[in-house]
Amino acid sequence: MAQIYVVSIIISNYLLQPPPPPSLESCHTVLAFIVPVLLNLLQIKYQGNQLSPLDTHPISMVISVASLLLYCLGYHAKSRWPTYALVVSRGMVVLGSLSVVSLASILFPDSFGPVLLYTLFVLFSAAELLMLFKWVHRKIMGMLPSQLTTAAFSNTGGVPAAV
Repeated sequence: MAQIYVVSIIISNYLLQPPPPPSLESCHTVLAFIVPVLLNLLQIKYQGNQLSPLDTHPISMVISVASLLLYCLGYHAKSRWPTYALVVSRGMVVLGSLSVVSLASILFPDSFGPVLLYTLFVLFSAAELLMLFKWVHRKIMGMLPSQLTTAAFSNTGGVPAAV
C-alpha cells in the first residue's frame, strides 16, 4: 500500500513540473525528420506530372535549397567558431524553418498557402531573430569603446594618434 502512495507522489510531482523549454538541438532533430517527409509528399504530389516543383514553384524551391545549404554551412561554422555556437544555432533554426516553410508552401494551394505559411514563419522566427539582433548589438556596443580607446591612444602617451 505504501508503494502505491510513493508511486502516486512521484507521478504527481512529474506531472506538476513544467515541461523543459525546447532546446535548439530538438529543433535540429525535428528538421532532420520533416524535410524528408516534405520531400516525399512533394514527390507524391508531382507523381505522373511532366513538370517538377522546380518548374512550377521556382522561387520557393530556390529559397528552400539556399536556406538548407546555409543551414548546413552553419554546422561547419559551429565547429570552427565554438564561441559563437549559440548564435549560429539560432540562425540555423531560422534558416531551417525557412526551408521547411518554403517546401510546405508548395504543397498548399496557391491562393492561401504561401502567404499564410510565410506569415507564420515571420511570427515564429521573430523571437529568434530578436535574440540574434540583441546579441549582435551587445557585441558591437561592447567592442566600440574598447576599440576606440585602444586604437586612438595606443603608444602615443595619451595623445590621439594621427590618422
